[in-house]
Amino acid sequence: MAEKRNTPPPDVDKPRTASRRLRADQYELKIRWDRARQVVDVSSSSVTFDFDTPLKVGSRFPVSLTAPGVAISTTIEVSHCRLTVDPETGRYFRVTGRFYPYVE
Repeated sequence: MAEKRNTPPPDVDKPRTASRRLRADQYELKIRWDRARQVVDVSSSSVTFDFDTPLKVGSRFPVSLTAPGVAISTTIEVSHCRLTVDPETGRYFRVTGRFYPYVE
């Protein structure tokens, strides 16, 4: 006689949170004690954000990147810094940095 296994049916109504990617506006980035105005893009190797002060290209900065359920402390090396002037929000710098392992 065949064994009867008690396995519950899979829940199709539950949202799959592990496969959902966070939007850039859900992230918050801090360099030292200053917060970025806005995080524009986050990838596995870099981050792009708007900042009030210019950051020197080639410099490394410790950063803290947080989002719902995620907190990362690491180091970035600034690879691009561009002045942007917007009539509505004013003057800011669009910065792109590559992630590096945390340097103590």
